[in-house]
Amino acid sequence: MTRPRADRVRRAVEAAAARDGIVLDAGQRDLLGRLARLGDDVARARRRPVRGLYVWGPVGRGKSWLATAFVDAVTPELPAGAVRRTHVYDLFRDLHAAIHARREAARAEPRAAVGHGGPTRGWRTRAPQVPEPPAPEPPGPEVRPEDRPSAVDDAIDDLLRGTTLLLLDELHLHDTGDATLLTRLLRRAFAAGVVVLATSNYEPGTLLPNPLWHHVAEPGIALLRAHLDVVELAGPTDYRTLGGRGRAGFAAGAWLRPGTTAQLDARGLRRPGADEATAVRTGSRTFPVTAARADELWVTFDDLAGRATSTLEYLDWSVRFRRWVVTDVPLLTAVDREAQQRFVAVVDVLVDADVELVVTSPHALGTFRTALPDRPDAFRTASRLQLLTEDAGGTDPADDVPHA
Repeated sequence: MTRPRADRVRRAVEAAAARDGIVLDAGQRDLLGRLARLGDDVARARRRPVRGLYVWGPVGRGKSWLATAFVDAVTPELPAGAVRRTHVYDLFRDLHAAIHARREAARAEPRAAVGHGGPTRGWRTRAPQVPEPPAPEPPGPEVRPEDRPSAVDDAIDDLLRGTTLLLLDELHLHDTGDATLLTRLLRRAFAAGVVVLATSNYEPGTLLPNPLWHHVAEPGIALLRAHLDVVELAGPTDYRTLGGRGRAGFAAGAWLRPGTTAQLDARGLRRPGADEATAVRTGSRTFPVTAARADELWVTFDDLAGRATSTLEYLDWSVRFRRWVVTDVPLLTAVDREAQQRFVAVVDVLVDADVELVVTSPHALGTFRTALPDRPDAFRTASRLQLLTEDAGGTDPADDVPHA
């Protein structure tokens, strides 16, 4: 029996692919069929549970694009606000902020006075009248610590309220706190009947790959396997090697070697003067930058990744500045591990927010990519940087001799 709703979703995604100049390969078409059926199941579900999908595979296979196109297609089929898409960085930022806000509000609430009547004079006070204890009641079910209402559970419930379909895009775990938070989120989502669609470069069993801490993620992994069908989108082609989906957003950016004034001018960029040096604020913290124009952020690699910045700042700046110019980018093998991981996170955030990135570097893009260190998710950075247009300024990439 045909499913008209599933057919409509499939056609909508195929139309989006045609607009973006994408020709779906066999693996992508198979995945689209699974997604279309999922959309139909979600729209028709009443009391019966619906199994979600966990789509994983190598970089550049189109997982996020297909999932996002599917969400756009299925949203009109569901009640307003029933579909929520969140990138993993946004998810944990929003949850941490909501938890912090709830805890601060709880601390600000007035507390009951200590004692039975306020201050007393001296040490001799009248003993309070103690009422007779009530008759014991039959024991109820054991209340476990995780069953008690908490700021964490309340924040998760707020995020999930009204949600029928939740897309967790680019799911990856390298932090034990995030792994614990994900488990809490999944437990409450599935208990509330929320259908989860996840995309990842990691098979579920390889989330939080550090063997010292992997056990922290195992309860969440078990929940994923219990409630989602795991589907691999395999294939040898990294479609980012073939160019972007047009030249807008992140794909409108460039890798400029070495980043001369003439190269910048050719892209309509004006190098900031010394008098434009300033600082940008996120929350109570400030960070030095080369310039912060109306919609354009200029920052050196050292100020961006060499300082104690975090994804909280990158997410905030990606909304405020739709073009980033990051200058003097070295090979990541020449900087410490914290700076390496920060630059990986910067690229992740800018791709998800579709913010233009222009890089100036003494190194060719190919040299930078092949010299990436063995850091979590660096393989994704290597793929994504291929969306940038490279301008070598007339130099020969073979002349690029790495300096550690």
